[in-house]
Amino acid sequence: MKYIGLLSVVFLLTSCCEKELTDERGWPNELVLGLVPALEAEALVDNLEPLANHLEKELGMPVRSFVPQDYTGLVEALGAGRADIGMLPPFAAMLGAKRYDIEPILISSRKGAVGYRAQWFTNDASLCDGPVAYEERICDARETGRETKMIRFASCPGNIETIRNQTVAFVDPSSTSGFLFPAMQLRNNGIDHEREVSSLFVGGHDAAVLAVYADDAKIGVSYDDARNMVCQQYPDIGERVIVFEYTDMLPNDGVQVRPGLPRDLVAAIQAAFLSLAEEQKDLPDDEKVLWILYEIDGFVPMTEGLYDPVRDAYELMRD
Repeated sequence: MKYIGLLSVVFLLTSCCEKELTDERGWPNELVLGLVPALEAEALVDNLEPLANHLEKELGMPVRSFVPQDYTGLVEALGAGRADIGMLPPFAAMLGAKRYDIEPILISSRKGAVGYRAQWFTNDASLCDGPVAYEERICDARETGRETKMIRFASCPGNIETIRNQTVAFVDPSSTSGFLFPAMQLRNNGIDHEREVSSLFVGGHDAAVLAVYADDAKIGVSYDDARNMVCQQYPDIGERVIVFEYTDMLPNDGVQVRPGLPRDLVAAIQAAFLSLAEEQKDLPDDEKVLWILYEIDGFVPMTEGLYDPVRDAYELMRD
């Protein structure tokens, strides 16, 4: 009888706690949104609130945001249930799905494109295989109320071989465009990225550009064209940081949810992100919440096989 009574108490306590953690819909009483800085962390924090507020309004529940140190931290938080929603690049999303069944639900769109490429850049024109060319275009910085500014952006024909024995500013070991695809490109060209390159992981795409600008590294890599992220603060960055090579195309980043969320809540989260993009589609880019955060202006549903090139690259790099 004592054993049965003890079980009854445990059951009542468990039922009580489970009930307190969910609302009448069976949804959690709170959602946690995690985003990793593509901009400086402080700038990301400043722009997280409008996204969290929109999700709160659309979902009818509190949404708390946090900024992990890197993509690995966000994957671990989603896998452990400490975060419910994340926005991850394809490599981190693929690893999260593989290890923890983290579910990609939307793929980002930028100017109608669902793919992009990484760029190699340098501060040393002697690494170019030909003359440096300059294109004058708008500094398309992610800043609200930005001043329209035309600056020159430099590029030149280059050779991947020049990267051998150089210090390279990479973004993050879990960044698809900031490490995985560039490292695979080096490998495909006979360059060992672990032994023949000195890797400097700087944590952000803007930080990689600035590392080359400040001569902390002679070569860097980022998505194309991350120089826009800092051209308002550094108007000469487009000239001093010279793009000389690109990787193959890779799929965009997107929105992921942790395993175990109710299916109707997952559908509601999808709808909330889609509605934000739709509501703001006619605004200038510098007033779009998602554009300021990650240069996103829309989403498309996740399709089967979209991350296969990333998975293939990962398997190749493991060999």
